[in-house]
Amino acid sequence: MYWCRQSPGDRCCRSHLTKSVSPKPLDLKLKSGITVRNDLPLPGYLSRLFLSFCRNLPACGRIVAVCLIALILLDRGVFGSEELVDEVFADFPSPVAGHVAFSPLDLPPVPEAGSASSDELSALQFEMELLKSRIYELERSSAAATPVPSKDRQSEYPTFKITGFTQLDSALYDQSPINKATVGNAQNGTGFRRARLAVLGKVAEFTSYQIEMDFATAGRPSFFDTYVEQGNLPFLGTVRVGQFCQPFSVDALTGFRNLTFLERSLPFLAFVPFRRVGAQSSNLSGDEMTSFAFSVFRTGGFQNAPLGDNRYGVDIGDAGGVSLSMRGTHLLRYDESTGDRSLWHVGASYDFSVLGADTATGSTTKVPFYQTRVLPEFGPLGYSELSQGFGIANNGTPSFIDSGRYPAHHFHLAGIETVYQNGAWGAQSEYLLTVVDSIAGSIIYHGAYAQLAYRLTGEHRAYDKKNGSLGRLVPDRDFIPLRSGGIRGWGAWEVAARWSFVDIRNPDALNGHYLNGSSDAGNGILHDTTLGFTWFLNTHTKLQGNWIYSMLNNRVTGHSTANLFVSRVQIDF
Repeated sequence: MYWCRQSPGDRCCRSHLTKSVSPKPLDLKLKSGITVRNDLPLPGYLSRLFLSFCRNLPACGRIVAVCLIALILLDRGVFGSEELVDEVFADFPSPVAGHVAFSPLDLPPVPEAGSASSDELSALQFEMELLKSRIYELERSSAAATPVPSKDRQSEYPTFKITGFTQLDSALYDQSPINKATVGNAQNGTGFRRARLAVLGKVAEFTSYQIEMDFATAGRPSFFDTYVEQGNLPFLGTVRVGQFCQPFSVDALTGFRNLTFLERSLPFLAFVPFRRVGAQSSNLSGDEMTSFAFSVFRTGGFQNAPLGDNRYGVDIGDAGGVSLSMRGTHLLRYDESTGDRSLWHVGASYDFSVLGADTATGSTTKVPFYQTRVLPEFGPLGYSELSQGFGIANNGTPSFIDSGRYPAHHFHLAGIETVYQNGAWGAQSEYLLTVVDSIAGSIIYHGAYAQLAYRLTGEHRAYDKKNGSLGRLVPDRDFIPLRSGGIRGWGAWEVAARWSFVDIRNPDALNGHYLNGSSDAGNGILHDTTLGFTWFLNTHTKLQGNWIYSMLNNRVTGHSTANLFVSRVQIDF
């Protein structure tokens, strides 16, 4: 392509430019009067053919036609080739001088009017020159353009997701006369066991949070898992601060919405501190086969209770009250080809808790104490925030075991666990041991459970490597009633059995040291056998039924039994 070296205001006749010698063009005149040349490249040939045709058009039509030519050539990249552009615009003067772009103000003046055909051609040439200048400007600006800045990462955060679930429970009791006389006359009932809403998300790439409240238990609403997490830390992995389930026991860390039975086992109900306010560090090995978690937390829950949920998220007291807990798990077997369908998990946990007290005037817990109560593997339907003594059942499900409240300084809690899954079969077991440093010396309590499950429709439960626990069961086919009648798919079905026990018996040396009117009347050994089924209509809806047969050996009244027929309807999102 050739550019004029003269000033922008001069008309260029192109006579001072030189070209390489080319064959003599052959001009063919068609019947329509259009001249066709054979020395132009294909784009130039077509363009000149089109320009020749445009001479028969009025001025406004030629302007439109020229614009179309320019757009087509620009789209096909013709203007990237100097030779082709030169051929296309061979009959028009150059709009630039010295390879320097000019503005529309520098354009040569419109030619003076002559004949009609000359005026129209001159106007067409003028428009073409303007288009060439604009195209050149676009090419220069495109080459010098800076890269488009990447999306601002801060605009991605914070994120949030709303989740929750509700559980509606019903219970029928059948107690032996001795059992009624020992624990009280348990009343049949229906009520919401849990009704939770949570918001979770991220405020940065590795900083996440969760706020969860329950509207069906003590506090109404009550604090549950409410914390902030910082991930991707060297060695520490993920650090969590707030209220959460402490790292102890696979039974404790299996989410409520994913339980095989309606409630967790007797050892969990008897010994595990569960939710507390504290800080935790958790991490995975490089091959994701080993997990480890360590936490430091406040021992006391509501009114310094050492066990169970801290449903108010508050612990008050300046006497003791600090605990540490740790848990490690390892996958002895994990088939990568089948994922969670084939695995064998083992683990161990340890907790050391210094008991606390509120020494302020008017407090009912001025002395650090220990106390545990055990329900028959079915949650309370009454107002669980209203305490009731052993042998009283006017507030929902009664306690079958009560250690009594007595002065103590600290306790140790240790546990071992195993989880096995092979396709539709699943097994889980734990043993827990507690040693309480009481005013009367060391007191030992212990308990265990074993459970077996089979999924009739062939599914398996997911496994959470980070948490070291079983998760959700996803049906292969949902239960779908058809509009036209009939059923397509029946969801997933699971049957399960569990045996569990706890042994909570105090030495006689504690007599005379019990606090708040309690005693050893609730001491004894409790065995539960449970048969259950779960129908998963879909991933988020299930129906459960359990038959619990409780066998209580109370130290005062002896042996007694009770049958519990309980059910649950659950939906989560």
